[in-house]
Amino acid sequence: MRPTLDDAAWSSRWRTRSTLEKSLLCLGLLLVAATTTSLVVAGLVGVCTVGLAALARVPAGVWLRAMLGPAVFVGIGAVTIAVTLGPGDLWSLGPIGVDGGSASRAVLVAARALAATSAMVLLAATTPMVDLLAGLRRARVPEVAVDIAAVTYRMIFALLDAASAIRAAQAGRLGYASGRAARRSVGQLCAAVLVAAWDKARRLEDGLAGRGGVAAVPLVPARSVSTPFVLAAGGLVLGLAGLSLRAGLA
Repeated sequence: MRPTLDDAAWSSRWRTRSTLEKSLLCLGLLLVAATTTSLVVAGLVGVCTVGLAALARVPAGVWLRAMLGPAVFVGIGAVTIAVTLGPGDLWSLGPIGVDGGSASRAVLVAARALAATSAMVLLAATTPMVDLLAGLRRARVPEVAVDIAAVTYRMIFALLDAASAIRAAQAGRLGYASGRAARRSVGQLCAAVLVAAWDKARRLEDGLAGRGGVAAVPLVPARSVSTPFVLAAGGLVLGLAGLSLRAGLA
């Protein structure tokens, strides 16, 4: 089985670091990426997150797989921004085209979105979900929001296990031996997982009601915050923010 983001988080070099300091770093990079109007700054944020991920020993394969889905989504969105009605000076096809202005806007939006996504992937790849949920509770986030996140997290793994077991059973019965059999097996797999999800959600709801609506989230003690790490993270974020501001005023 291929390692996941959750596996990478538990084995990360930053595993024992405080959730607060990692959150300040990643959310700061996210804020810079989301607000900058400079393509160079967006690229620098992306480069920094990749470098920090390597420093934290996040496997390259896990990182690339985590970024692949968002990258496809961002690419599709960028195409819709680049293509406009009317002839374009870069490319034209009938009533649509691409001009220099729309292409530059598409590239900037894509760069900002990918940089912001990489900042969030960095946090997910270095901080287990248990630590994140405990950090949300310490930050006084409403209990109902934390409970929903905890239940969703548990449901994902339960459904993945169910789907894996069902698919293995289908493969053992040659359910994927031909194209027709594979399509039938995929349909049956989706139906079985849907039923399993419905039943699991009902049982989780009953369990939560019995506990007064509180999800079973282990209480993780808060770790001490490293002052050098916070200063370095703050310097990096402020430096990138200063470059972004300077580029915006230029």
